[in-house]
Amino acid sequence: MFGWTHEGGWLSILASIFVRKIDIVGRGYSGYNTRLCKPLLPILYPNKDSLKDCKFFTIFLGANDACATPQQHVPVEEYKSNLSWMIEYIHKLDVPMDHISLISLPPIDENKWGAIEIAKGRAITRRLDTCATYAVACQEVANVNEVSFVNLYEAMLMQKNWESFLSDGLHFSRKGSEFLARILEDLLTDKLGDLKWWFPDWKVINPNDPAESISHYLQSQI
Repeated sequence: MFGWTHEGGWLSILASIFVRKIDIVGRGYSGYNTRLCKPLLPILYPNKDSLKDCKFFTIFLGANDACATPQQHVPVEEYKSNLSWMIEYIHKLDVPMDHISLISLPPIDENKWGAIEIAKGRAITRRLDTCATYAVACQEVANVNEVSFVNLYEAMLMQKNWESFLSDGLHFSRKGSEFLARILEDLLTDKLGDLKWWFPDWKVINPNDPAESISHYLQSQI
């Protein structure tokens, strides 16, 4: 859900990068984990027609599964099972395996997020070592199902001052959103190739016969 924030969420950035080439469709729900998202898939995508124009499908879950609160926590083996079920379900709707990708959860800045929890009188429920466990589990599921994998956990930790990628220790800052968006830009470009604009630049359209100009452009893209 935070991917669409007006401050520059990663989905917003990705949509800007691929404007007029593909539509970026985000289905994010604050606080949800794989257990809660699993029954949503058949509602959001009930049949093959609902994904007939899908070029690429990503699944980005794990941060809430790894949280220690009883309402959100999902044991790692159930987390893996839920991810596998989601991949299988999407694949049954005719999305090829090589056009499905899992994205691991990012690391947690324990100091920053922990300070927020303590200030609110709550126990610390998110740990970096737990994030590592769920990132490894996510990769295992990707490998078994032969789908691509974005190891966001390791990619962020390799960056200097990676903590600045998180606004509050958990959610992305503008810098973190840009980082993830660029990773996904490379992934989509690699998987989908050189994407063309849907319609021609307005400057090359004949104002006296726009329909013919647009038709000619579309034929040239076939």
